[in-house]
Amino acid sequence: MADALPDAAAIEADDLKYVMRPWTHPKGEPVIIAKAKGCTVTDVNGKEYLDLTAGYFVNNAGHCHPKIAEAASKQVHEVLQVSGKHGSVPMVKLAKKLIQLAPKSVAKAFFSTGGSEANEFALKMARQYTKKSDIAYLENGYHGLTLGSLEVTASEKYRESAGKPLGTDNYAIPTAYCYRCKYGPHTTCTAQCLDSLPGKLDARPKTAAIIAEIVQAVGGLAPPQQWWDRVDKERKQRGILLIADEIQTGLGRTGKMFAVEHYGLEPEIMTGGKGLCGGVGSLGLSAANDEISKAFFGGTTPTNGGNAVSCAGGLAMLEIISEEKLIENAAKMGRYFTEAAWDLKDPWIGDVRFTGLLGGIELVKNRESKEILGKTEMAAIKDALHDAGMLITISGLHGNVLRLQPPLVVTSAQIDQFLAALRKVLNSVRGSG
Repeated sequence: MADALPDAAAIEADDLKYVMRPWTHPKGEPVIIAKAKGCTVTDVNGKEYLDLTAGYFVNNAGHCHPKIAEAASKQVHEVLQVSGKHGSVPMVKLAKKLIQLAPKSVAKAFFSTGGSEANEFALKMARQYTKKSDIAYLENGYHGLTLGSLEVTASEKYRESAGKPLGTDNYAIPTAYCYRCKYGPHTTCTAQCLDSLPGKLDARPKTAAIIAEIVQAVGGLAPPQQWWDRVDKERKQRGILLIADEIQTGLGRTGKMFAVEHYGLEPEIMTGGKGLCGGVGSLGLSAANDEISKAFFGGTTPTNGGNAVSCAGGLAMLEIISEEKLIENAAKMGRYFTEAAWDLKDPWIGDVRFTGLLGGIELVKNRESKEILGKTEMAAIKDALHDAGMLITISGLHGNVLRLQPPLVVTSAQIDQFLAALRKVLNSVRGSG
């Protein structure tokens, strides 16, 4: 426990009075963070937390990495922001670096200010190039909360936030939820859940693109290779573009630089965001092949798109990922997390799934029936973990997944720290039920 700030109570009171947050809060939130380093954050009252959210999936290199801070500080004295019609040195360098790291199927980068915006521009690109209006998205898919991105987000709770009926140009196609597959065990998968896909695509001849997280961050759903092979074959036969949403899955998170690398996919359009800025400001990326880039007309450019300071932070972050071998650590720690979580042998742990450090633990009342652990128990678990100094979120199609996406610098000791707390919490909540 560090020392509390002398004005901690006043800061929390001002937060309550002046800051708008359009969602409900679980116990103990919001946490007003005063300091952060690596995988640890400290609130204004001096309480330390292990951040299993990486600042909501942003700080892949850890909080306040000194190299990122140095790069951003230096850039502040050179160029802050210029019109997107022009450019800055770090913006050009970041575009080059990202395209060199990305699949060869994309050739040019367009910067905006965040993930939802990046996906909106990707949808524009697809529609402008194909001259078709419809977009297919995966069940359980999440692509943002702005009006356009909401239309390709599956959650009805999120869609209702639009305050109006959404358009009918977009439609859902099946996703791969292997743990709850009705067709049989994962080992015998023939991607039967996609049997309806050809008919759905044929019924919508105006489909411009399929937008998808290659591994879904909501619940950590990673399809088998044959699933993506079948989707890719069906969409290519019909001239449908693939928009790979790498906003959460990119930049080493899954144990590869980008999640498409796990499956050998070559999207015509790819988006990025979240950790792209290294935690400095905000960046969104919409990358496309040459033909799509030539057809793209944005009308104008986001005022702060490609901010020079954010780009400098992003460049430093990419250097850190390479120098500190964070992709390798993400793969290693994902395997460790999986094995160590199963080793708890807790009857409520139904599934543990990590692709690198993207995934989580699905909790059930009964392993045999896979009955979903209820909202009351999930809330009690979340609250108790918070009290124990663990920052996590609850996710998944049924709201029963502990979503675990720590910074890529996380250690096995820190994972053990979380799992020790989880062991105690699960036993306590189960005993009080």
